[in-house]
Amino acid sequence: MLDLSSLRNPIWRPDDRLRDPAVLPIVNGYLVFYSRFSADREWSDPQAWAVACAFTSNFHTFAHDRDVTPKGFASPGDVVFWGGRWVLPYQSYPANSTHLCFSESHDLHTWHAPTCFLGEANALPWNTRRRAIDPTLVVDGEVLHCFFVGSGATETPGQHANMVGHAVSIDPYLQRWHVITRDAPLIGRSQAVDNDAGANNVTVFRAGDGWTLIYSEGMANQHLAWGRSPDLLRWEFKGALPLPAQRWMSRKHGAPFVWREGDGYVMMLMGTDAADWTTFGLLTSYDGVHWALLPEQ
Repeated sequence: MLDLSSLRNPIWRPDDRLRDPAVLPIVNGYLVFYSRFSADREWSDPQAWAVACAFTSNFHTFAHDRDVTPKGFASPGDVVFWGGRWVLPYQSYPANSTHLCFSESHDLHTWHAPTCFLGEANALPWNTRRRAIDPTLVVDGEVLHCFFVGSGATETPGQHANMVGHAVSIDPYLQRWHVITRDAPLIGRSQAVDNDAGANNVTVFRAGDGWTLIYSEGMANQHLAWGRSPDLLRWEFKGALPLPAQRWMSRKHGAPFVWREGDGYVMMLMGTDAADWTTFGLLTSYDGVHWALLPEQ
């Protein structure tokens, strides 16, 4: 059981900028996957990006921090056990034609080379920028769900909004999919915030008698929003999920990842501070809806 009593936010601030966390609890601790954005390179440089992984037993210290993909990949999602091995989803980045990819592993240490999947996501009619990012995998019995993000034009010329799509598969190799959101996205552009505000970085988890989905809403003023479903297919979206402010997330926050811990839930969140530096912090919840930040350093 994780002891949170002595932890303080932000829980991890290395030399590179951390983004897009995903956590896998294992027997003796946790594997933390994330996008490593090298602080000494330009955003548009593929050599600035990789999916990385570190091990922690307590979220005080992080060990064995290493890249698990080649350069030019980012935004890891849930690591799931599917088809007899572990599957780690992510995206190519920052190539103009961004695709969904995954690596597989039998031991959670050695990860195979990237394989593209769900290529039809790039060709959906509402995904006018023809890119797919931020995959999240959810196993429900014999069905694998993938929530992903595409991008479409907004009312503001030259701007676009990210929108969430949904597909399902029973293929152990992740090559055959049925896209549920073929004609319209599951989550479109929000009318409640800026014209270019959309959705990305989805996390989905069991809570109560159904499922909860939490995602990043907006870009310039990014924050969290959420929805509920009884079956991963029918969704009711509830709007913004307000959080109290801390310095490490004073500019904006997003890219949530939630996992079950004991009788409650823990969220790892990416925060951006006033100096535009990104770090990770932790929150706790008894129901997956009401969240409390750990104390700040």
